[in-house]
Amino acid sequence: MSTGALILVLSSLLIIGGGLVLFLWAFFNGQFDNIQRGSMLPFDEEEPAGKRTDQIFKEEEKEEKEDEIEEDNERDSTER
Repeated sequence: MSTGALILVLSSLLIIGGGLVLFLWAFFNGQFDNIQRGSMLPFDEEEPAGKRTDQIFKEEEKEEKEDEIEEDNERDSTER
């Protein structure tokens, strides 16, 4: 076996072993107990879940139109 192949195999085993160690550490320390909680961390009252508040390239106008359409749809459904 050449030196290059030996280095490649050993480094691959080291990376795989390191990944396995990190996974086991996370598993036994409860990092996977409540996955949903972590997905909601970026959201609060100022940026509610499900509503975009970022404004890039005239997204504000587009968002206002979408909000108006949603309000019209809600009004129509309550009138029925």
